Amino acid sequence: MESYNHSNGSGVFIQIGSGAGDLDTRAHCRDGFTEFVKQLPLERIRKIILVEPNPFNIPLLKECWKDYPESTIYPIAIVPSGYNEKTIDFYYCPMDAPHYQVASVKKTHIEKHYGDGCPLHQISVPVNHLERFIRETTTEEIELLALDIEGLDAEILMDTEWSQVNVKYLSFEHLHLGESRENVLEHLRHHRYAYLGSGVDHNGYDYLYINQCYTP
Repeated sequence: MESYNHSNGSGVFIQIGSGAGDLDTRAHCRDGFTEFVKQLPLERIRKIILVEPNPFNIPLLKECWKDYPESTIYPIAIVPSGYNEKTIDFYYCPMDAPHYQVASVKKTHIEKHYGDGCPLHQISVPVNHLERFIRETTTEEIELLALDIEGLDAEILMDTEWSQVNVKYLSFEHLHLGESRENVLEHLRHHRYAYLGSGVDHNGYDYLYINQCYTP
């Protein structure tokens, strides 16, 4: 995040795929987005919007952000705009307990990590589309949008008309873009987003892009 301007922004932050925040012991109690926001002066923070579809993570996520009344948690899954049902099946592998870091709406994403022999469990979770969700939760400039949507990163990035959402900085996991990687990056360039370097993930798994409307 070296290229991020820490002194200037709207103070509105959104994380899609919040997990257990900085209370996941399997991640050594580290989460890049959480660490980034919490190191900011309190007066710089106006709104924190957190999306986490896994109900097992919600209690710890609430604990993580209990000292930030500006934060709101939405227990939903973000899906492509072509999906029109109100809920979707959300899968997890018991071997991935207790925080189910690779739980996903896509079975193949979990099988990639645990093999196709893992006995998947499923629950039904409510859904929303990214553009619609943003419109429903804020009309302000979004200073930072962080995406980690297990197995759906490429689809959501490609599905979004970035000119229709007011996002200054975009940080997203690049590990699972697969064959869609170049298409995703071209889609962002088409919408005038420029690559800056590593994003919020503390492992270096994120790319950081900036909306060129905000560059000199």
